[in-house]
Amino acid sequence: MVNFLLPITFFSKNYSYSIAETTAMVAFPVFIAIIMLQLFRFPKRLKMILPSRSALLLTIILWLAQLIAMGLSYGKTGDTVLTTGIIHSGITLATWTMTVYVAWAVIQLTVITEKDEFAFLKSGLIALAVYLLLVILPQIAVTFHITAFEQYVNDIARLFERHWRTHTDYNFYINGSYVATEGRVNGFEPEAAFLANLLGVVYLPILIGITASGQKFWSWTKTKIGDQVVNTIFSFIILLVLLLAKTTTGILTAGIAYILWIIWSQNHLRKNLVGLAVIGLFFIVFAYLKVGVIHDTFNQFLFAKQGTDNRLGGTIALALTFLTHPILGVGYGFTSFFILKNVPISTTHNFEFQNVYSQFGYPNLSDFLGWFASFGLVIMIPALWLIFRLIARTYLVKYRVGRLQLTEKEMAWHQGIIISFITMIILATFSSIFVIQVFLWPYLLMFFFYRKHIIRLEQELKS
Repeated sequence: MVNFLLPITFFSKNYSYSIAETTAMVAFPVFIAIIMLQLFRFPKRLKMILPSRSALLLTIILWLAQLIAMGLSYGKTGDTVLTTGIIHSGITLATWTMTVYVAWAVIQLTVITEKDEFAFLKSGLIALAVYLLLVILPQIAVTFHITAFEQYVNDIARLFERHWRTHTDYNFYINGSYVATEGRVNGFEPEAAFLANLLGVVYLPILIGITASGQKFWSWTKTKIGDQVVNTIFSFIILLVLLLAKTTTGILTAGIAYILWIIWSQNHLRKNLVGLAVIGLFFIVFAYLKVGVIHDTFNQFLFAKQGTDNRLGGTIALALTFLTHPILGVGYGFTSFFILKNVPISTTHNFEFQNVYSQFGYPNLSDFLGWFASFGLVIMIPALWLIFRLIARTYLVKYRVGRLQLTEKEMAWHQGIIISFITMIILATFSSIFVIQVFLWPYLLMFFFYRKHIIRLEQELKS
């Protein structure tokens, strides 16, 4: 069962906008079926997915706070296209709550032993390799104007590509797919930045942890060195895709991830990574100065990025929305109305604002501030406390794990998982400055996977 968890999440197309995206994806019924089957096979595991009292209490507090916040906001906004409405917001929030529970429950019931952990990560990385070969590589070819792949890319996009709602003269997929229309790689995600988040936050940390801890991961490689070479090449392929995605998120994520990789690594790997970084930086500078395509790409998405008015204006408006509603927030689904009230007029003189955001709603272009604006301190403080507490527990386990009588392979596995988790948290925190959607299946599965591993280590240390 564990082998299906990550692979199914690549199929991210949602089939309804009336509920949370995750519950309208193919992964949702698959996970429900896995949970039912596991409970049928192992009835005693039911107690493993019963929420604790503290979890139930936090959920009740969240819902009470959100119902009050949405009610107060609805009193100000009324029925308007700029919000999702109090009923729809409630339904969507309920299905997001269900998503978090299902992601936690499916990990609880399937990832039991260290063998399961290996299978979970291996199946995810194998699926990623297939995804890169069959989806990403043809898309890259299309971005380089190799038209032989365009029909294939458009056909699989119609089947599996997740789309935003489109409007007249504002359609990322009008030519058959995002890649064909925008000339940027997106996998099955709605935009290039979301592919960058998927690869950089979910999968790259796994490979960083595996290589940095020096463990033997693949059974088909003959030596540990050969294994590390394979995983290092795999990592560089992901870094390359992050750059080819032509998005600010991808470029910055690649840079931060590489720095973290160097920090976590030791001995020869660290020296090699530093050496490659120096050589790579030289070639990047040379290409930036001499190669027009590279020069234009870095200017467009990093150094001289244009069209940032809406991101700047939306970020300022979210901050003001939170500051004017600090305790309860404005409620899930109601930020758009308040963003439009608070957005600086100087940032509104552009096509996207005037023809889309002002008419159909202003999305949260900074998830971190969006969480504070939506949920307020009453929810965000406990949420951040739980995450910081888990990170502290992770570091405590990291330094105490040496007390266990472990083999070199077991020690490397634990160290690799811890490195992967901390790396994921750092990259997710960075990406949340922009947009990341951390409540999608891959992020939730990986978070609960890491959490369960840390809890298992804590239990072993106590016994």
